Amino acid sequence: MTALLLRTRSGLWSLLAIWPPLFLALLCLAILLVSPPLWLGLAALGGFGILLLDAAARLRQYKDLRAVFRVARGLSGRALVEFRRARTSWCTRSAALAAAQAEGLGREARRLIAKWGYKPWHVFPDRAFTRHSPFLKPAFWRSVLGLR
Repeated sequence: MTALLLRTRSGLWSLLAIWPPLFLALLCLAILLVSPPLWLGLAALGGFGILLLDAAARLRQYKDLRAVFRVARGLSGRALVEFRRARTSWCTRSAALAAAQAEGLGREARRLIAKWGYKPWHVFPDRAFTRHSPFLKPAFWRSVLGLR
């Protein structure tokens, strides 16, 4: 019974890690099903595909961060560096927070996120609408598509 409960909790944490891109993918699917103009339907289909790839990348990030937190036994050293690297967008922040919560570090992780100034409505990546936008950088798209 305990093993089943632990497996269920693990599944719930991983779902919390990938809910932002899944939610956005479902929005794209809803737009596609409303019979929009052809150009909007194609954009929604493309967005749906990209967001599914992003959900897979966030799941991998969640698993990697859990392993790092487990080895570091807290949010210090390499674990803190990896957690800090995952703070720049809503999707990566959600995956990092879910990994921290699954390892029992949720309160400390939420405190760090608040200290860095992130609020629940910070959905777009940092500097999204500047000339240094991550949308213009190949590293951002490699991260979204799950390429290493």
